[in-house]
Amino acid sequence: MEAPDIAEVHRDFRLIVLNGALFILAFTFINPGIVLSAFIYELTGSDVHVGLVNALFGVGWFWPQIFVSHLVQHRQRKMPFYRLAVFLRVGGIATITLLTFLMGGRGFQAFFWVFLFFLFFYSSSGGIGMVPWADIVGKVVPLEERARLFSLRQFYGGILAFLAGFLVQYVLSERSGLAFPYNYGVLFGLSTAFVVAGLGVFLLVREPVHPVPKRRRSFWGHMADGPRLLKRDLDYRKYLLARVLWSFGMMGIPFYVPYAIDRLGVQPSAVGTFLSVSMASRVLSNLIWGRLGRRGNRRILAAGTFLISSGALWAGVVQFLPEGMRMAGYLVTFVASGAGVTAINIANIAYLLEIAPSQIRPTYVGFINTFAAPLTLVPLLAGFAIRYISYPSLFLVSSVFGLASTSVALSLSRNRTTGM
Repeated sequence: MEAPDIAEVHRDFRLIVLNGALFILAFTFINPGIVLSAFIYELTGSDVHVGLVNALFGVGWFWPQIFVSHLVQHRQRKMPFYRLAVFLRVGGIATITLLTFLMGGRGFQAFFWVFLFFLFFYSSSGGIGMVPWADIVGKVVPLEERARLFSLRQFYGGILAFLAGFLVQYVLSERSGLAFPYNYGVLFGLSTAFVVAGLGVFLLVREPVHPVPKRRRSFWGHMADGPRLLKRDLDYRKYLLARVLWSFGMMGIPFYVPYAIDRLGVQPSAVGTFLSVSMASRVLSNLIWGRLGRRGNRRILAAGTFLISSGALWAGVVQFLPEGMRMAGYLVTFVASGAGVTAINIANIAYLLEIAPSQIRPTYVGFINTFAAPLTLVPLLAGFAIRYISYPSLFLVSSVFGLASTSVALSLSRNRTTGM
């Protein structure tokens, strides 16, 4: 394996940062926890449907990765698989946009199920691309620069997303003159445009050739590797446990907006305000996460899960504020959750790449995400739970799980490096 060219490393680093910034902007216009939750709640009036959409969005992202990791593990070049994912993903989001304009004005219930299918197709395409993307990033970006990479992606993407929040607010307000659901169709169209740009930028990254296993294992042999890795690697086990706990800690996030509309009496156009506040929190918190990452990604994970817990706790008690202060007070929830989700997004993949041996990196990435796939059903379970418990009760339960995840994150190894 040849020594990397420094100029080439810097070029690819900038491209990956730009890829992340554009994709975060694209994601803003179809954000599952805010925009999609508001869209589905207006469309169906059902908390269960809100939970179902958020759950399937996550299932689609995770389920293909164990199969893709088997396909790409022994291949020196992973970019062709990423190109396939780009083609599928762009097709999925473009179809969602088109259907919103063509079908959204009639037959809302039938439209919901068609919309759900293509949303699942879109997120599944992202799951196909995740394994080759992570391996390419692991090959291109040195270990000591990965936390900074993910922090910069979140920082610049957060600035763009913060500004996009004002556009979301305008499009969803009466001033835009756009009726439901065509106002959301405009947002999905904007998301499509920036998905194309973000994915296209990553295709410009020059993938180096690193050593890989010489022989392709059988699929069932590959499947047996996952439990074996969990048994052998203590940090891998703890990392999975932390993900289980923070998934339950985040289960209240898709219901922050429905709670505000249904119980706190805010207008749907406030979605834009919530989005801007959340994005501002993400941008500013990156100034902290980038510095903290130099001391280890586990610290960022611990801080992020603690903020998620704090945001859920505050959402559960904001009802006790005087009525005139509830809207302003509720923004604190989006400040905490925005910063917490950003920290988890940065440290999640960075810590996984930190502990994964380079030759079997796709296996580490694919298995951990497949093991975590059932956790994407947590929002759906939460949607059913709200039928029997109150929103604040759900938020308080979420807070307890978030705090437990913080404890596990703090027990992970510090600054672990894996050569190979």
